[in-house]
Amino acid sequence: MEIVYISRSQQLRIGSAVSRALDHVESVHVLMLEADEKTTKLAIAAGARVHQHEGRTDPPALARKLIKVGIVGRTLLIALDDDWKLAELPSIVTTARRGPDVHLFVKHLGNIQNNISIDQTSPIDEFNYSEAAIQFASVTKVGMRAIADQTGEDSPSDLAENIRVRVVELSQPSATSQPTSLTSATGFMRLLYWMLESKHPLVLFGIPGALLFWVGYQMVGQLVDIGGPYDTVGIGVALAAFAATFVGVFSLTASLILYVLGKQVERIQAEFSRSLDS
Repeated sequence: MEIVYISRSQQLRIGSAVSRALDHVESVHVLMLEADEKTTKLAIAAGARVHQHEGRTDPPALARKLIKVGIVGRTLLIALDDDWKLAELPSIVTTARRGPDVHLFVKHLGNIQNNISIDQTSPIDEFNYSEAAIQFASVTKVGMRAIADQTGEDSPSDLAENIRVRVVELSQPSATSQPTSLTSATGFMRLLYWMLESKHPLVLFGIPGALLFWVGYQMVGQLVDIGGPYDTVGIGVALAAFAATFVGVFSLTASLILYVLGKQVERIQAEFSRSLDS
Protein backbone atom coordinates (compact mmCIF):
# COMPACT_ATOMS: atom_id res chain seq x y z
CA MET A 1 0.00 0.00 0.00
CA GLU A 2 1.09 3.56 -0.72
CA ILE A 3 0.11 6.80 1.01
CA VAL A 4 -0.51 9.99 -0.98
CA TYR A 5 -0.81 13.34 0.78
CA ILE A 6 -2.71 16.09 -1.03
CA SER A 7 -0.99 19.23 0.18
CA ARG A 8 -1.47 22.96 -0.13
CA SER A 9 0.52 25.38 2.08
CA GLN A 10 1.43 22.76 4.69
CA GLN A 11 5.10 23.62 5.11
CA LEU A 12 5.11 23.13 8.89
CA ARG A 13 3.39 19.73 8.84
CA ILE A 14 4.73 17.98 5.75
CA GLY A 15 7.94 16.67 7.31
CA SER A 16 6.32 15.02 10.32
CA ALA A 17 3.43 13.71 8.20
CA VAL A 18 5.78 11.98 5.76
CA SER A 19 7.97 10.59 8.54
CA ARG A 20 4.99 9.10 10.38
CA ALA A 21 3.58 7.65 7.16
CA LEU A 22 6.88 5.86 6.43
CA ASP A 23 6.42 4.01 9.72
CA HIS A 24 3.42 2.25 8.17
CA VAL A 25 4.21 1.95 4.43
CA GLU A 26 7.30 1.83 2.27
CA SER A 27 6.28 4.47 -0.25
CA VAL A 28 4.87 7.94 0.43
CA HIS A 29 3.91 10.52 -2.21
CA VAL A 30 2.97 14.18 -1.91
CA LEU A 31 0.65 15.71 -4.49
CA MET A 32 1.36 19.44 -4.48
CA LEU A 33 -1.59 21.59 -5.51
CA GLU A 34 0.55 24.72 -5.73
CA ALA A 35 4.22 25.37 -6.35
CA ASP A 36 6.12 25.62 -3.06
CA GLU A 37 9.84 25.03 -3.30
CA LYS A 38 10.49 24.88 0.44
CA THR A 39 7.66 22.42 1.10
CA THR A 40 8.89 20.29 -1.79
CA LYS A 41 12.41 20.17 -0.35
CA LEU A 42 11.10 19.26 3.11
CA ALA A 43 8.96 16.44 1.69
CA ILE A 44 11.83 15.03 -0.36
CA ALA A 45 14.20 15.26 2.61
CA ALA A 46 11.69 13.34 4.74
CA GLY A 47 11.60 10.54 2.16
CA ALA A 48 8.57 11.29 -0.04
CA ARG A 49 8.18 11.55 -3.79
CA VAL A 50 6.67 14.85 -4.85
CA HIS A 51 4.32 15.39 -7.81
CA GLN A 52 2.83 18.66 -9.01
CA HIS A 53 -0.87 18.76 -9.86
CA GLU A 54 -2.82 21.50 -11.58
CA GLY A 55 -6.52 21.61 -12.37
CA ARG A 56 -9.47 19.87 -10.77
CA THR A 57 -9.09 18.10 -7.43
CA ASP A 58 -12.14 15.83 -7.49
CA PRO A 59 -11.52 12.06 -7.10
CA PRO A 60 -11.68 11.21 -10.84
CA ALA A 61 -9.10 13.89 -11.69
CA LEU A 62 -6.83 12.79 -8.84
CA ALA A 63 -7.17 9.13 -9.84
CA ARG A 64 -6.09 9.93 -13.40
CA LYS A 65 -3.11 11.88 -12.07
CA LEU A 66 -2.03 9.01 -9.80
CA ILE A 67 -2.27 6.48 -12.63
CA LYS A 68 -0.24 8.83 -14.83
CA VAL A 69 2.63 8.95 -12.31
CA GLY A 70 2.55 5.18 -11.81
CA ILE A 71 0.54 4.78 -8.59
CA VAL A 72 -1.91 2.00 -9.41
CA GLY A 73 -2.03 -0.33 -6.39
CA ARG A 74 -3.92 -0.02 -3.11
CA THR A 75 -3.57 3.62 -2.17
CA LEU A 76 -4.55 5.79 0.78
CA LEU A 77 -5.16 9.44 -0.14
CA ILE A 78 -5.18 12.01 2.65
CA ALA A 79 -6.09 15.69 2.34
CA LEU A 80 -3.43 17.33 4.50
CA ASP A 81 -5.38 20.27 5.92
CA ASP A 82 -6.39 21.73 9.27
CA ASP A 83 -9.31 19.30 9.65
CA TRP A 84 -7.06 16.24 9.64
CA LYS A 85 -4.87 15.30 12.61
CA LEU A 86 -1.69 13.27 12.39
CA ALA A 87 -2.77 11.20 15.40
CA GLU A 88 -5.49 9.66 13.20
CA LEU A 89 -2.96 8.09 10.81
CA PRO A 90 -2.56 4.63 12.45
CA SER A 91 -6.30 3.96 12.57
CA ILE A 92 -6.77 5.24 9.01
CA VAL A 93 -3.99 2.98 7.70
CA THR A 94 -5.52 -0.03 9.43
CA THR A 95 -8.93 0.75 7.94
CA ALA A 96 -7.45 1.28 4.47
CA ARG A 97 -5.69 -2.09 4.43
CA ARG A 98 -8.98 -3.93 4.91
CA GLY A 99 -11.27 -1.52 3.06
CA PRO A 100 -13.38 -2.13 -0.05
CA ASP A 101 -12.40 -1.16 -3.60
CA VAL A 102 -13.51 2.43 -3.02
CA HIS A 103 -13.73 3.81 0.52
CA LEU A 104 -14.49 7.54 0.65
CA PHE A 105 -14.56 9.65 3.80
CA VAL A 106 -16.49 12.83 3.03
CA LYS A 107 -15.91 15.95 5.10
CA HIS A 108 -19.15 17.13 6.79
CA LEU A 109 -21.32 16.52 3.73
CA GLY A 110 -24.41 17.95 5.46
CA ASN A 111 -23.15 21.53 5.35
CA ILE A 112 -21.99 21.13 1.76
CA GLN A 113 -25.41 19.79 0.79
CA ASN A 114 -27.11 22.76 2.45
CA ASN A 115 -24.99 25.18 0.46
CA ILE A 116 -25.77 23.60 -2.89
CA SER A 117 -29.39 22.61 -2.23
CA ILE A 118 -29.05 18.84 -2.60
CA ASP A 119 -31.96 16.74 -1.49
CA GLN A 120 -31.17 15.77 2.12
CA THR A 121 -33.13 12.54 1.80
CA SER A 122 -30.91 11.17 -0.99
CA PRO A 123 -28.37 8.44 -0.09
CA ILE A 124 -24.95 9.66 0.88
CA ASP A 125 -23.21 7.96 -2.06
CA GLU A 126 -25.32 9.85 -4.64
CA PHE A 127 -23.50 13.19 -4.34
CA ASN A 128 -21.40 14.36 -7.28
CA TYR A 129 -17.65 14.22 -6.80
CA SER A 130 -17.38 17.95 -7.54
CA GLU A 131 -19.92 18.78 -4.80
CA ALA A 132 -18.15 17.34 -1.76
CA ALA A 133 -14.75 17.56 -0.12
CA ILE A 134 -12.96 14.25 0.43
CA GLN A 135 -10.96 14.18 3.67
CA PHE A 136 -9.30 10.85 2.91
CA ALA A 137 -9.97 7.82 0.76
CA SER A 138 -8.61 4.35 0.12
CA VAL A 139 -8.84 2.62 -3.24
CA THR A 140 -7.64 -0.63 -4.74
CA LYS A 141 -6.21 -0.97 -8.23
CA VAL A 142 -9.65 -1.86 -9.60
CA GLY A 143 -11.31 0.98 -7.70
CA MET A 144 -8.81 3.59 -8.86
CA ARG A 145 -9.20 2.68 -12.52
CA ALA A 146 -12.98 2.69 -12.17
CA ILE A 147 -12.99 6.20 -10.63
CA ALA A 148 -10.50 7.42 -13.25
CA ASP A 149 -13.04 6.53 -15.95
CA GLN A 150 -15.61 8.83 -14.33
CA THR A 151 -15.98 12.62 -14.35
CA GLY A 152 -16.54 15.19 -11.65
CA GLU A 153 -20.27 15.16 -12.38
CA ASP A 154 -20.56 11.44 -11.64
CA SER A 155 -21.13 9.93 -8.20
CA PRO A 156 -19.94 6.79 -6.37
CA SER A 157 -23.33 5.21 -7.00
CA ASP A 158 -22.56 5.28 -10.75
CA LEU A 159 -19.72 2.77 -10.37
CA ALA A 160 -20.18 -0.76 -11.68
CA GLU A 161 -21.95 -3.25 -9.44
CA ASN A 162 -18.83 -5.41 -9.09
CA ILE A 163 -16.98 -2.48 -7.45
CA ARG A 164 -17.30 -2.54 -3.68
CA VAL A 165 -18.04 1.02 -2.57
CA ARG A 166 -18.47 2.58 0.86
CA VAL A 167 -18.97 6.28 1.66
CA VAL A 168 -18.63 7.61 5.20
CA GLU A 169 -19.66 11.11 6.27
CA LEU A 170 -17.29 12.60 8.83
CA SER A 171 -18.81 14.72 11.57
CA GLN A 172 -18.04 18.40 11.48
CA PRO A 173 -15.53 19.47 14.17
CA SER A 174 -16.86 21.93 16.71
CA ALA A 175 -15.70 25.51 16.60
CA THR A 176 -13.95 25.19 19.94
CA SER A 177 -11.86 22.27 18.72
CA GLN A 178 -10.53 24.01 15.62
CA PRO A 179 -6.71 24.03 15.73
CA THR A 180 -4.92 27.36 15.98
CA SER A 181 -3.24 28.45 12.77
CA LEU A 182 0.51 27.97 13.05
CA THR A 183 1.13 31.06 10.94
CA SER A 184 -0.20 33.23 13.76
CA ALA A 185 1.46 31.30 16.57
CA THR A 186 4.46 32.62 18.43
CA GLY A 187 7.92 31.16 18.06
CA PHE A 188 7.60 29.40 21.41
CA MET A 189 4.30 27.80 20.42
CA ARG A 190 5.84 26.57 17.16
CA LEU A 191 8.69 25.01 19.11
CA LEU A 192 6.24 23.41 21.55
CA TYR A 193 4.13 22.11 18.66
CA TRP A 194 7.22 20.58 17.03
CA MET A 195 8.20 18.89 20.28
CA LEU A 196 4.74 17.37 20.71
CA GLU A 197 4.37 16.47 17.02
CA SER A 198 7.79 14.83 16.78
CA LYS A 199 7.06 12.86 19.97
CA HIS A 200 10.54 13.15 21.40
CA PRO A 201 10.11 12.97 25.19
CA LEU A 202 13.90 13.06 25.56
CA VAL A 203 13.75 16.58 24.15
CA LEU A 204 10.55 17.63 25.89
CA PHE A 205 11.42 16.33 29.36
CA GLY A 206 15.02 15.20 29.18
CA ILE A 207 16.75 18.53 28.49
CA PRO A 208 14.78 20.54 31.12
CA GLY A 209 15.25 17.68 33.58
CA ALA A 210 19.00 17.58 33.00
CA LEU A 211 19.25 21.35 33.46
CA LEU A 212 17.22 21.30 36.68
CA PHE A 213 19.22 18.37 38.03
CA TRP A 214 22.48 20.19 37.28
CA VAL A 215 21.23 23.38 38.97
CA GLY A 216 20.04 21.43 42.01
CA TYR A 217 23.31 19.52 42.21
CA GLN A 218 25.30 22.78 42.14
CA MET A 219 23.12 24.31 44.84
CA VAL A 220 23.44 21.25 47.06
CA GLY A 221 27.20 21.31 46.57
CA GLN A 222 27.35 24.92 47.69
CA LEU A 223 25.24 24.16 50.77
CA VAL A 224 27.49 21.27 51.77
CA ASP A 225 30.59 23.45 51.47
CA ILE A 226 29.17 26.14 53.75
CA GLY A 227 30.78 25.99 57.19
CA GLY A 228 29.63 27.36 60.53
CA PRO A 229 26.35 26.94 62.41
CA TYR A 230 23.34 25.52 60.61
CA ASP A 231 21.32 28.72 60.80
CA THR A 232 23.62 30.36 58.20
CA VAL A 233 21.61 28.62 55.45
CA GLY A 234 18.11 29.92 54.79
CA ILE A 235 15.30 27.38 54.73
CA GLY A 236 14.15 28.76 51.39
CA VAL A 237 17.53 28.11 49.74
CA ALA A 238 17.60 24.56 51.07
CA LEU A 239 14.07 23.88 49.82
CA ALA A 240 14.89 25.37 46.42
CA ALA A 241 17.92 23.10 46.09
CA PHE A 242 15.84 20.06 47.04
CA ALA A 243 12.97 21.01 44.67
CA ALA A 244 15.29 21.60 41.70
CA THR A 245 17.05 18.28 42.23
CA PHE A 246 13.79 16.36 42.73
CA VAL A 247 12.05 17.86 39.68
CA GLY A 248 15.16 17.26 37.56
CA VAL A 249 15.36 13.59 38.50
CA PHE A 250 11.60 13.19 37.98
CA SER A 251 11.77 14.78 34.50
CA LEU A 252 14.71 12.61 33.45
CA THR A 253 12.90 9.47 34.64
CA ALA A 254 9.67 10.49 32.90
CA SER A 255 11.50 11.18 29.63
CA LEU A 256 13.13 7.74 29.66
CA ILE A 257 9.86 5.99 30.49
CA LEU A 258 7.93 7.83 27.77
CA TYR A 259 10.68 7.16 25.24
CA VAL A 260 10.67 3.42 25.97
CA LEU A 261 6.86 3.29 25.88
CA GLY A 262 6.83 5.11 22.53
CA LYS A 263 9.24 2.57 21.06
CA GLN A 264 7.10 -0.28 22.35
CA VAL A 265 3.96 1.22 20.79
CA GLU A 266 5.74 1.60 17.43
CA ARG A 267 6.92 -2.03 17.61
CA ILE A 268 3.40 -3.28 18.39
CA GLN A 269 1.95 -1.23 15.51
CA ALA A 270 4.57 -2.59 13.12
CA GLU A 271 3.84 -6.19 14.17
CA PHE A 272 0.11 -5.57 13.80
CA SER A 273 0.62 -4.14 10.30
CA ARG A 274 2.74 -7.14 9.30
CA SER A 275 0.08 -9.52 10.60
CA LEU A 276 -2.53 -7.73 8.47
CA ASP A 277 -0.33 -7.95 5.38
CA SER A 278 0.18 -11.65 5.89
